[in-house]
Amino acid sequence: MKSKYNLLYAILIVVSFSFTTNRDCEYVGSNIEYITSQTKKALVETDLNKTKYQIYKAINAIEKTRTKLNDCGCNYASKNLFDGLDNLILATKTSSLNGAKVLINRALKNTSLSLESLKEHHTHQSKYQPDVLTLNTTDSEKNKFVSEETLERELRQIIDHSLIKFEKSLEDVITTVDCEEAKNFILEIRNKCDQALLNDKLSEGKKYYNLRTKVIATHALDKLSGCN
Repeated sequence: MKSKYNLLYAILIVVSFSFTTNRDCEYVGSNIEYITSQTKKALVETDLNKTKYQIYKAINAIEKTRTKLNDCGCNYASKNLFDGLDNLILATKTSSLNGAKVLINRALKNTSLSLESLKEHHTHQSKYQPDVLTLNTTDSEKNKFVSEETLERELRQIIDHSLIKFEKSLEDVITTVDCEEAKNFILEIRNKCDQALLNDKLSEGKKYYNLRTKVIATHALDKLSGCN
């Protein structure tokens, strides 16, 4: 009977760990989207100094994503993103705008591959196996794990519920405010979420809140895609 309990518990941990890892990877994906946006800004600049300024912002964002990449555990995404970092660092050392843009384009390909790797992360081998978890987990650790998972799930439900009014408010903004003004307002919200998600010291609740807020803002922006 105990062996069945251990097996079921091991499966529970693997499934729960998968959800946690996916959430960590969502945070990484959000950061990479921001890194990509900063890199694209560097690409359209016509002044070398301004180009390098945007590059440094992208580099800084990559550095702040290191811890989240470790939590996510996707080695493929890490490799591609840090290949992009190498190209961005080289771009800051160039003396010509054209040379910098060649390297920026390479970095954009790297970040694109990194996002693709995250999408396929569920197909990669988990860094924990059921037998290892069963053999090395005590009853007290099992109870603690289940308790923490329950609290996190309840916290996410509370946050999701709290954001219902926010989502409805954005719908009102879309329908009642000038298109360009609404777009700028929602972009500002999303940018603040991007900045917050770069903070490694953010609590799990605040990370989830900013991630969900960013998703809602992005969906709202999609509805304003007709703005010129």
